[in-house]
Amino acid sequence: MPQCPKCRARMAQGFVFLPDTGGRVKWMDGEPGFWKSMLGIGAKTSDMVSRRCEGCGYVEFYVESKVAPVRTLRAVDEENERLRNLVTKLQERVGTLEEIATDPAVRTAREIESLRSRPAAEND
Repeated sequence: MPQCPKCRARMAQGFVFLPDTGGRVKWMDGEPGFWKSMLGIGAKTSDMVSRRCEGCGYVEFYVESKVAPVRTLRAVDEENERLRNLVTKLQERVGTLEEIATDPAVRTAREIESLRSRPAAEND
């Protein structure tokens, strides 16, 4: 089951019940009108899906469609963690580049020469 967008508790599936008719609430496309709402003439209707948060009571209604689903909070959290790790690595690399850019030329030349003087087996 999905998580609540407000408090991240479990969302429970349910539906709005009309006690006088025993029917369910439906979505009707377009502008409201007397004959349209009474008879449904010329209107496309869709079943509404609803969920209620077991924690805070938040209720959401939507009409299922062929559109790709919105990413879950877990997927967003995982993507955020991946991006945080990437930013940390990039910060380390930028720090290394800053060190190279601001380092005295003599030290950099000395380190390059020490790498050149290594045996070929060490460089692999």
